[in-house]
Amino acid sequence: MAPRTTNGKKKKSIFKRILKWGAISFILLLAALILIPVFYKDKILQLVIKEANKQLTAELSISDFDLTIIKTFPKLTMELNEVKLAGKDDFEGVELVNLKALEAKLDFWSVIGGDQIEIESIKLIEPHVNVKVLQDGRANYDIVKPDSLKTEEEISEPSSFKLALKSYEIRNGEISYLDKPGNMSAVIANLNHSGNGDLTAETVNFETKTTADAITFIMDGVPYLAQVKTDAIVNLLMEFGEKSSKFTLKENEITLNAFKTSYDGYFEMFDDYYDMDLKLDASRSTFKELISLIPSVFRTGYESMLTKGSFALNGMVKGKMTDTELPAWDFNLNVDNASFRYPDLPSGFEKITIRANTKREQGANLDNIKVDIDKFHTEFIGNTIDANLKLRTPMSDPNIGLNLLAKVDLASLEKVMPVAEGESYNGKLDADLKLAGKMSSIDNEQYEDFNAEGWLILKDVLYNSPDLGKEVSVESMHFSFNPKNLALEEMQAKMGNSDFAMKGTIDNYLGYALRDETLTGSFDFKSSMLDLDEIMGLSSSDEESSTASTETATEPAASGSSEDAAGSIPDNIDFNLNTAVAKIKYDGMEIDNFRGNVKLKESVASLNDVQMNTMGGTVGMKGSFDTKNPEKPHINLGYDLKDLDIKQLADNFLTVEKLAPIAKYAQGKISTSLSMEGDMTKDLDINLESLTGSGNFFTNKITVSGFEPLTKLANELKIPKLSSQTLDNVRASFEFEDGKMFVKPFNLKLGKITSDIEGWTSFTTDIDYKMKMNVPKDQVPAEMIKVVEQAIGKVNNVVPQLNVKGLPDIIPVNVNVGGTVMKPVIKTNFKESLMEATGNLKDQVKDLVEDKIEEVKDTVTKVIKDKVEDVKEDLIEQKNKIMADAQKQADKIKAEAKKQADVIRAEADKQAKALVDGAKNPIEKKLREKSAEELRKQADDKAGKLETEAAKQADKIMAEAKARADKLN
Repeated sequence: MAPRTTNGKKKKSIFKRILKWGAISFILLLAALILIPVFYKDKILQLVIKEANKQLTAELSISDFDLTIIKTFPKLTMELNEVKLAGKDDFEGVELVNLKALEAKLDFWSVIGGDQIEIESIKLIEPHVNVKVLQDGRANYDIVKPDSLKTEEEISEPSSFKLALKSYEIRNGEISYLDKPGNMSAVIANLNHSGNGDLTAETVNFETKTTADAITFIMDGVPYLAQVKTDAIVNLLMEFGEKSSKFTLKENEITLNAFKTSYDGYFEMFDDYYDMDLKLDASRSTFKELISLIPSVFRTGYESMLTKGSFALNGMVKGKMTDTELPAWDFNLNVDNASFRYPDLPSGFEKITIRANTKREQGANLDNIKVDIDKFHTEFIGNTIDANLKLRTPMSDPNIGLNLLAKVDLASLEKVMPVAEGESYNGKLDADLKLAGKMSSIDNEQYEDFNAEGWLILKDVLYNSPDLGKEVSVESMHFSFNPKNLALEEMQAKMGNSDFAMKGTIDNYLGYALRDETLTGSFDFKSSMLDLDEIMGLSSSDEESSTASTETATEPAASGSSEDAAGSIPDNIDFNLNTAVAKIKYDGMEIDNFRGNVKLKESVASLNDVQMNTMGGTVGMKGSFDTKNPEKPHINLGYDLKDLDIKQLADNFLTVEKLAPIAKYAQGKISTSLSMEGDMTKDLDINLESLTGSGNFFTNKITVSGFEPLTKLANELKIPKLSSQTLDNVRASFEFEDGKMFVKPFNLKLGKITSDIEGWTSFTTDIDYKMKMNVPKDQVPAEMIKVVEQAIGKVNNVVPQLNVKGLPDIIPVNVNVGGTVMKPVIKTNFKESLMEATGNLKDQVKDLVEDKIEEVKDTVTKVIKDKVEDVKEDLIEQKNKIMADAQKQADKIKAEAKKQADVIRAEADKQAKALVDGAKNPIEKKLREKSAEELRKQADDKAGKLETEAAKQADKIMAEAKARADKLN
């Protein structure tokens, strides 16, 4: 029995040990799963920041960082929350990327012991990407540091991370793209995309899925895709070799709205060229599904449309693409006897026929591109549109054949296509155009070899829209075509209170259309009334409506849209416009007899001999508006204003108010000539700091009242009459630069007081003027005269021999006017001038009687000292007030900073306590206590910096106040 008992105990002991060590191992493993992320979290975060700083010039910010292994064991999961990449310099404040979260799965052993951390998958959650390319080609995505900006260590040091991707995913992304040089933009809304495949292998079966709620692409103002819903499955066989990388399309299908396409073939990349053989197949789509891509149709609901007819679309691209060659292509579109109609409308488009092809052969010669639209035809309610086009040798010498025939009753449009509620069309469109020949015939002025004939006529057109609120009426508009030009024979139109009449010619219209050459034209424009307030009000409501629609549709602000149009003139437009308008209403002003010439050429608008009557006088203008750089348009303008109402001028033009703030408080007529040059913003606001120029000013009579500097001057000199003045025959000249208008010395008579004035006014309303005033004795306040005469009487009593006379008829006074227009600071030597006006009594006494000098000196000194003490007391009072005000401001800044600092510390302490209290076990509590302490420390540092900065500001305020007080000495 004993041995059996022993063996039983031994077995029991082994079992216990297995349980014991198993439990210990489990606890250790659990502890490792908890602690390993803690140990490596800071290390990986620092590596992320280091790698970003090494590679990027953008500002990286990460709101939160986490590392875990429990959910994805044996992979480590790194999560970066609220990741932002913001631009610098011209892209300051523009976020290239704003990510809600970035998740990456890391190879466990590469984190524990490797030199590089391997990233096996990446997930981008709700990325918002905002790409911008400026007019000069600089792009905000160009954020990778060039080697010239890297240190030698950054260049030689390998990356801390190695991509070993097996998969990636984009979830709920938003992408916007604006390319100003390319004049195109795009928006992708709610993008979801994923890719799977071992990208580290030499041969990869790569599978991708893509969906997007709305894709919009606009180029040159034309929406090629508008809110297109996209669903794509694209599978690739990717073969990475030493000499090339080949991508072969396998199962794939791309659906745009309802239009389905698939592709077949391959694309191979060599070091110095590409090779491809790709085919497009849209045989599974119908004519109805093709229509779903038309923006205006899609927005009104293609799903319910009634359609019929056959449709075929196919194409191929085959051959090599090098720096000098392009591959061959051949695309065909055929639509036969098709129709479509909206179910709730009485009629639709019938007998639609389209036969189109474009092809070229492999090679460098782009002249072998051929475009053929053999037939385009449709009919609706008795209207017909027929067209065909052939284009050959488009690069060297475009050879075009175009025929267009259209007869349309505009009133019938609402019967075949939806129109907005309250919108209506009336009138006739008649077009019959034939073009045939080579551009070289026109270039060589051999017009007989080029056939261009026909017309485009609009007659009795009426257009109503609730967006406009006013009916647009085109009585007639007649274009005629010939080889040399496109002639606008006549145009008679009305809108609201405004009427328009114009005629002229447009030259080189074919060169503009086919080769992007300069379009030239000359027009005469006449009107008896232009109500710009009404027109711009309508445009504004349109723009707001368009903006609302755009925001709803998540469409981009395309190049060529209002964002750019406000400040951009095309560089290939050369127009000459002669204008004569009897009356214009603009921003509350009435302008009569507007006439002059406007020239548009090479992105510059030139004004020549523009004349108008307004604001009670006449205005002449000349100069230019240069938009070669639409981000910073440049103006160079000259004005000649005669007998204008000064208050109207200040009320209507912000620049005048900035240049001469006194104008707002004046009444009367002025004349001025000025020239100015400077930059504008892209929104056409003048950059006042950039303005330079000069001019002169004249008025026979203006009345000024309520102008604070004059009011303060009147109070300082104790001469109330100065606060309101009628100024006669004022003439001055000025110039401006560095954000200031400098007034050259000029003479001004304020009542009976003549003054010489010079100084400057800044565009931020700071002022600094010096005045030399000659004040007549009868303008000096009686109480001041009494004090001075009493002092003179005392002198004469003590030294009768001096016989000091009274004040002279004129007392010179120096005045400094500083501060701002609304808060001027006036300093004068008026009191000193009054005391000095009788001469130097001390020297007179010394010359008269040497033996009584001490007695006379004491007497005179006492009289003068009494007045000096008065001045000193005033100075001391001013000093004390300056220091007291400064101390009050400094104390307020410190108190506010302390209040904010206390809030920061309290909030951090609250968060720290909540962090610790949320711990579920002692280990977690210990870890959280460390984080809580760090949270308190960061808050204390931030609060301390706030208090330190406030103390610096307070010290600076006190130092500046002391400096101002010391200057009063």
